[in-house]
Amino acid sequence: MTRRDSCTWHLLGALPLMLLLSTPGQAQTSDELPRLESAECPTEALRELGATCHTFHAPENWEAPDDNTISLPVAVIEPEDGEPDEDTLPVFFFPGGPGYSSLGELEYMEQLLEDIGNRTLVTMDHRGFIHAEPALECPDYAAVSPYHNIIHTPAITASLEPMHRLGIITSAVEACYRKLTEEGHDVSQYNSHAVSRDVDELRRLLGHERIDGFGSSTGSGTLASFIQYHPESIRAAIFGWPWFNHLRNRPPVDELYTAKQTFTDTLALCAAEDEACREMLPNWMQAFDRARYMLDARPYVAHVATPYGRTETLYFDGAALFDTLYLTLASDYAELPSLLADIGAGDYSRLEAFFRTEDYDPEPEAPNYALGYFLAHVCSDMGTNRPSRDASISAVKRDPAVLGFEPPWLCAWWGEDGDVPAEHNDPPVSETPALAIHGEMDPCCGTRWSRHLQRTMPNLQYVELQALGHNPVNECRSTLIQAFLDDPDSPVDASCRDETSREPWVIEPPAVAESGDT
Repeated sequence: MTRRDSCTWHLLGALPLMLLLSTPGQAQTSDELPRLESAECPTEALRELGATCHTFHAPENWEAPDDNTISLPVAVIEPEDGEPDEDTLPVFFFPGGPGYSSLGELEYMEQLLEDIGNRTLVTMDHRGFIHAEPALECPDYAAVSPYHNIIHTPAITASLEPMHRLGIITSAVEACYRKLTEEGHDVSQYNSHAVSRDVDELRRLLGHERIDGFGSSTGSGTLASFIQYHPESIRAAIFGWPWFNHLRNRPPVDELYTAKQTFTDTLALCAAEDEACREMLPNWMQAFDRARYMLDARPYVAHVATPYGRTETLYFDGAALFDTLYLTLASDYAELPSLLADIGAGDYSRLEAFFRTEDYDPEPEAPNYALGYFLAHVCSDMGTNRPSRDASISAVKRDPAVLGFEPPWLCAWWGEDGDVPAEHNDPPVSETPALAIHGEMDPCCGTRWSRHLQRTMPNLQYVELQALGHNPVNECRSTLIQAFLDDPDSPVDASCRDETSREPWVIEPPAVAESGDT
């Protein structure tokens, strides 16, 4: 069935859908949970792709089916060129963020369809996402989030005092928790354990014995949980640029220094490939730390215009350098060596462009995110592993750059533990064949994650795509995914991994000894 045909079928009503999707011989009733109903597609992008859309109804707490309920949009997109290839399984997409809805993003979904080839794609908003009911919305958090507005967030640039910055964001976290609980939501249920159950029940209602899974970023962590809890329901898994829960939830300083190693590895590439780079940065192994210390001693200060004729002051110290590069390495790596040389020499002339001060937005938004879900998921997935406030404060005092990282540290200010099993943060033990794809310039989610997971998933193979960052997109990515899905038990041919060339290194030694804003 083509996408257009499937859309026509949907528009004609698909009247027997509930009967077809129920257990043979057993019709679903309007109040039965879980159940699947035909529905209008929630976005223009899904309609343009000819998706067949449904609404999945389930308990908020699977152990308390008579309490709150959730409703999730589900889209089934058939191959554009006709029926799926024989013997292929549908590919269920696990969105990342956590909390990022791709259902309205046409180009994003077209890339997923290109990745999986002539196969059926099943995608959805997980519980708490923007098109789900309820949607866990905390829009005010966008103004302070160190993850969604990382360059200019008050948690980084509001002052030079780390405890002041910490207070700005933690007060917003506490306010979000109060809002959601006062609205009657059981926030402990918004985690990968519950989502895995949702997806497995959806698999059953759609009539599939097994599926293939494709996770994006933190969605790969959710997919790993699905493998952990429902191993009989999955044949093979694609871990796209993965953040696995059991690694993400470690002390934040661990991830900070892993990211710093990625920066140093980038400088090592420059020194190895260009003698002029080695001459410009003879101490390249220490260049990043030297630049951080310079900015701590003499921060870069920017004065930016805001609406109504006001001016705001932004402070960029060593933590801001760390956290900005964490986000921008994929676009800035070629200039990184000379940027660090400039800072080390006291030349701040490039920092206005590096910190993107012209892009400052005093009222930031994250329109595709349900930010309450983001916080509920991150903190609930930790279970009883949430840090104490003293531990998080101590981590920030040791290294303020912790403030700008994906935020398990702030879960100390979230109001409760997630309802997950004790083994939830264990690595999955599975023979399931899997392929992980990483970007070379991705500070958050490098191959370290896959090397760790191979200890308990021996049939995991991974590929690093040269010069690309988080969510790497090129032809090689799709080639690898399709080859793996065709034959998950065989090694993929990764010879295309260097398809994207690295940018030429920018070698411009500092011309000014002591200049720049203070």
